[in-house]
Amino acid sequence: MNLRSTLPFTAAALLLTASLASAGDQHEADLATLREREEARIAVIDKVSKAFVAIGGGSGIIVSPDGEILTNHHVAGSRPPGSIWTVVRPGGKFQKAKILGTDPRGDITLLKMLDPGPYPFVEYGDSDAIEIGQAVIALGNPFGFSKDGTPNVTTGLISAIHRYQGGYSDAIQTDTAINPGNSGGPLIDFKGRLLGINGRIAVRFGTRANTGIGYAIPTNQIRAFLPHFRRGGVVQHGQANGLRLAETDAGGQGARVRSVRRGTTPAEAGFRPGDLIVEAGGRPVHNPRRFLGIVGTYPAGDSIDVIVMRDGERVTLRLQLGDRGGEASDNTAKSNGAYLGVRLSSPEGGGAEIEEVVAGSPAAKAGLQTGDVIKSVDGKAIKDVPALIALLRTCRPGQTLTFEIEHNDELDKVKVTLGKRE
Repeated sequence: MNLRSTLPFTAAALLLTASLASAGDQHEADLATLREREEARIAVIDKVSKAFVAIGGGSGIIVSPDGEILTNHHVAGSRPPGSIWTVVRPGGKFQKAKILGTDPRGDITLLKMLDPGPYPFVEYGDSDAIEIGQAVIALGNPFGFSKDGTPNVTTGLISAIHRYQGGYSDAIQTDTAINPGNSGGPLIDFKGRLLGINGRIAVRFGTRANTGIGYAIPTNQIRAFLPHFRRGGVVQHGQANGLRLAETDAGGQGARVRSVRRGTTPAEAGFRPGDLIVEAGGRPVHNPRRFLGIVGTYPAGDSIDVIVMRDGERVTLRLQLGDRGGEASDNTAKSNGAYLGVRLSSPEGGGAEIEEVVAGSPAAKAGLQTGDVIKSVDGKAIKDVPALIALLRTCRPGQTLTFEIEHNDELDKVKVTLGKRE
């Protein structure tokens, strides 16, 4: 073979060698990038874990250097403000924390360490800036596995935002694995910032385990209530009392005002039947549920700007929010001693909405959850809270009833065996 004929082979070999070297370099660079990301994630988890606490079979997270702790109301709120809980920090360190305030509807309780700080803590993130598909991390105590206060870790994605789930009026939905015991634990981004407090999972067929749908209370909502928590007591969420809403025609955007009751704050603000609500608190309103969700993120007594379309013009109304009047507990029923263990309110669409489930109660044992709407009991329609309480008055301890409930826009039937009122 002459020199001229070997040149193409030599050039091809050199090109192949260069290509393989380039591919190898790229592969090493990709591996290095993956290792860097993994090390960064591990460092974030390690930092946040130092601020984790196990409490009452659930979870909590320290959010300030002086030892303020956020958790769920259904984890720690069974005791009144001023009560003491023992929390477990990583490494098995037991410490005392006092309840400052609690929020039964929003399912948040704020505690504070009795021992002086400083403590490791997580910083608040901006929950309004999160995006669907964003990667997140959850820390918790699933099924009580965290015996020494060291959290279990799961990762996943933001599945949806602004989900209206009754008391969880502006919930973050995630597919991150969250199970009983994760309640009260943090949902964080990959920079270690707190996005929300995990508190609820969607369950089916009575299985109290992760189904790929979990809900967290967003930090921006929680921060609006912190001054109220620190003043002590039980906080109340805002409500547009006296304002009845309807869907728009042909699936349009906004919430149509059906009626305005005289003497209420919406009437004083200038709402009129026929107004189309398109914005509240600076956030767009797509339908009546979204309006209720936005309103529920503010404490009672706050005022927000609401924009309505009226005769083709945008009109801004200043609405002062009332408290959630009309709530009742099944404890108020002078019955034969039967006990369910819930706090209730009457939603716009009829039925009796569960605002709070008492830990260890018959309702809790049957799997009823905050946000469930009781539509019927043993085939008898429930139009509002008084109708349910009237029915419970006729029942006795040990009696088993079939509740038809609406949850996440789905109907399900749950059997509940009533207990005996203490």
